Amino acid sequence: MRGEDLRKGITQKVGQEHRTALMKLFDKFENQFNVWQVWDDLMYFCAAALAQPCQWVQAREEEYLRRIKRYPKELIELFPTMFAEIVLAFEQEGFADVLGSMYMEMGLGNHWRGQYFTPYEVALMMAKMAGDNPAEQIKESGYISVNDCACGSGVMLIAYAQNAIESGVNYQTDVLFVGQDIDPVVARMCFIQLSLLGCAGYVIVGNTFTQPALGHVLFPVANNGSDIWFTPMYFRREWEWRRGWLNVGRLMDSIKIEKA
Repeated sequence: MRGEDLRKGITQKVGQEHRTALMKLFDKFENQFNVWQVWDDLMYFCAAALAQPCQWVQAREEEYLRRIKRYPKELIELFPTMFAEIVLAFEQEGFADVLGSMYMEMGLGNHWRGQYFTPYEVALMMAKMAGDNPAEQIKESGYISVNDCACGSGVMLIAYAQNAIESGVNYQTDVLFVGQDIDPVVARMCFIQLSLLGCAGYVIVGNTFTQPALGHVLFPVANNGSDIWFTPMYFRREWEWRRGWLNVGRLMDSIKIEKA
């Protein structure tokens, strides 16, 4: 698909100028690379840039180097600018499914996997209709966790974050966001968007049925080859304290058992 054809599929709206700028950068790859491959690589580069400073994984660095080698220097230099446009799009639009809507409008969705992402307005309406009271749950438990086991680009989780803050809940400190998807491309899209919105949590790349995360929600363990990407806010002090107190509680329980 050529760049001019891609732009025809994107709805140009006031307040979404950074999406348009990102699309124009894709044009520079069109004579040498397939647009889906560029999108896949861009999502990997952005996700790795967000994840690696918080939790170094050597395999991700090696995968980054493998992917980046396919591009000439003049195109490599465009990726940081593309990442900047994504960041600026969130600065401009706030709560939005920036990557998911672009992914679908560019025709990159895989219909064999049922990739028809929910429009953000519908997702927000569903979040508001859920009827739960996050403030009351937090008062009882200290925090709440939300899980979308087929998260796609994370639209439902983003909508939950917006509804939470509109309900007087600080979603960054009191809500743990968990997503999982079998498609690594959209799972990394979800991870990027949650990270840029300051959501604490993680996204699991893997089959929800055969590779669900093991362990406590605060201490997920990869299962059967799944890959867990932790957002930067997962390492914020509030969440570090909660994990620390959980470990203290486990230690005290083990001491009681030994004494018994």
